[in-house]
Amino acid sequence: MYDFNRRAFLGLSAGALSILRDPLAAVAQSSCGSLPSFLPTRLTVDCASRRNFRLFRQNTVYLGLAGVVSMTYVQGKWGGYPAGNLFLFPWLKPKGQALGAGKVWGAVVPTNTTQFMSAAPIKDGTLPVDECFCDRVLQAPSPMFIGFMVDAPFSKLEAQLGLYTNVTKLTDGKAAGFDWASSNLNHPWFGGSRAIPATDTCNGKAWRALIIDGVNQASAGLC
Repeated sequence: MYDFNRRAFLGLSAGALSILRDPLAAVAQSSCGSLPSFLPTRLTVDCASRRNFRLFRQNTVYLGLAGVVSMTYVQGKWGGYPAGNLFLFPWLKPKGQALGAGKVWGAVVPTNTTQFMSAAPIKDGTLPVDECFCDRVLQAPSPMFIGFMVDAPFSKLEAQLGLYTNVTKLTDGKAAGFDWASSNLNHPWFGGSRAIPATDTCNGKAWRALIIDGVNQASAGLC
């Protein structure tokens, strides 16, 4: 199901695309979340995420990036993280899975904003990879995060859904695609929407800009 959601739109008509848009966003609730006023001026980007972004750039055919942002201070198994921290962590695409379990990718998980330890990428991209990162890798409470993904740029047809943004050039000089939908993380924070909104609703537009800026920071180089 996940692979269909991301990359199988080319055979759909414009009418079918408009029908698919609605299931990804519930009717807006009166509250935008338990901490709706939280909006940092800039995201913190931990050292592990910078390294994982470089790994993604070197292996785009094999890896995508799960992305989450902590909406409050969170404590995981490996450490504590401040509100407004951006995390990036790789997941294996089918070609990455085909290389086998013995492949050492060099992914890392943060123990705080400056330190990290080795970790294996998420093995199954058909799962909600942002939630999987929170629950299985960080082992931190996933309801305290919002989620997205970073990948190669999306097609113009996919971009019609409004769930994707292509950035033509990040700080490292290359393009990237942003997938703003999350199966389970975003709707408590964005009025029921499973995608971070492209509008001012619940500060969605501002959050998209903050996340793109955070990934730009990650692309600038290693810590």
